[in-house]
Amino acid sequence: MKKLLSMLLVLAMAVSVLLVLPAMAEGNSIITALGDDPQQMDPTLNSYARSSQVLQNLFKGLYKMDADGSNYIPAMAETVDISEDQLTYTFTLRDGLKWSDGSDLTAYDFEYSWLRVIDPEVLSKAASDLWIVKNGKAFFNGECTADEVGIKAVDEKTFVVTLENVTPWFPMLTSTTSFLPVSKAAVEANENCAGSPETYLCHGPYMLQEYSSLDKIVLAKNPYYYLADDVKLDTIQYSIIQETATELLAYKNNDLNVSINLDQQGLTDYAGSEELRQLPRIGIQYCDFNCELPEFSDNRVRQAFAMAIDRAVLTQAMGVIEKPVYGFVPYAQMSITDPTKSYRDIAGDMFTEDVEAAKALLAEAGYPDGEGFPTITITVQNSTQQSILAQVLGDMWKTNLGINYEIQSFESSVYWDELDEGHFSVDRNGYTCDYADPSANLAIWVTGSNCYENRWDDPVYDELFEKTLSMTDNAEREAALIEAEKYLVDQMPGMPIYSMETQFLAKPEVSGVVANPIGHVNFEYASVEG
Repeated sequence: MKKLLSMLLVLAMAVSVLLVLPAMAEGNSIITALGDDPQQMDPTLNSYARSSQVLQNLFKGLYKMDADGSNYIPAMAETVDISEDQLTYTFTLRDGLKWSDGSDLTAYDFEYSWLRVIDPEVLSKAASDLWIVKNGKAFFNGECTADEVGIKAVDEKTFVVTLENVTPWFPMLTSTTSFLPVSKAAVEANENCAGSPETYLCHGPYMLQEYSSLDKIVLAKNPYYYLADDVKLDTIQYSIIQETATELLAYKNNDLNVSINLDQQGLTDYAGSEELRQLPRIGIQYCDFNCELPEFSDNRVRQAFAMAIDRAVLTQAMGVIEKPVYGFVPYAQMSITDPTKSYRDIAGDMFTEDVEAAKALLAEAGYPDGEGFPTITITVQNSTQQSILAQVLGDMWKTNLGINYEIQSFESSVYWDELDEGHFSVDRNGYTCDYADPSANLAIWVTGSNCYENRWDDPVYDELFEKTLSMTDNAEREAALIEAEKYLVDQMPGMPIYSMETQFLAKPEVSGVVANPIGHVNFEYASVEG
């Protein structure tokens, strides 16, 4: 009876949300959904996937994804010249680039924006993304001046970038949010210009028309975009729908014509349908261990926690169909020596699930059957799926290791702040990389990177990873990356759970919606028939 009442209550809540959703937009418009407000609307400060879903449609970088979602082509840049040593890129911008208010967009905006990302006074969460630039990390650490960084606007149309090491994926990287320009004039006039549609400047296919927190975000076609004549949609609306079950009902009820947040029910209901689009994604879901806590300072403890769970049971309970992963690089990252194979095929699984071995490790660390181990706090965001994750993980650790636990959840708006403050023992995290190379997933564990919730400083790992950056021989570099990942797994500052995929639903009349390997759904090429 209790289960029945609970189900009826959930259904009633879902219906009540649907009643306030707008009717399907007339004409060439798309209505989709986000699970919450974007965490950051300034691309130079952004390191969040949900924000990137919106930002990728408001801005474009020097390069962008093509209409097939398979290649990266020049966007703000018309041409690029690469030096013989492959370290210096000279970009020539297109003529007549404009911001959404009609003012000129120049190479000086790129110079300002990229330096802003690594400015130690700004403390952008995306700072480590720009460390590939010559002296980018040194500038962030206060070891050199801005003039010594390899970021220079020669004139209004010429932008020169010098890298620390040969980086073949650099053009792709310039399409990601960390490398998108913001208006120097707008930011200097109002540091909070990204906080309101009235002061928000962008330059992509769409511009910000309306933003009502926890309600909706509306983008309108940008008449100043350099390919505005090719953009077919008039508007894109992101309705804020926090529960995936509610979003699925909205899609079925035709209140949405694109759904990008799917749960197990949605995947089951649309299995085999042309409306379901599935693509590999270069990211993993994982948990961080708070390595500053005495009980998690021992890598044997962290290994024990990672080995004492059943990922297949966990993912089934969470309602996801992604594949469990036993390393820190997902299946979607391809081998750099054999592009027909996944990196995981070459590197193999790096650890196994083994409850007895986990118990032995915990005993070696001084906690036989969990005796003396403090009650842990599993910290997650306030969603059904993450609550299930926390409950199942806690029960597995309680049953298999004798660990007591409590769960705390926070709304998305404060969740990351709580992690920054270290208010957790174990958290839920996820990261989708900015470029297609196994090094991308391993870079986030380097000391001071933009995913630093685990509070794990390890100079040995930093050095192992650092040496891969200067290698130009693919076989040598892949072997070195595997060596670095093996060390990372041995230390286990976090716990891999599953390799991510991008899955979304689109109505039959919707065409041209694509997702890149990063998982961002792009509406630049989209249209709605009829």
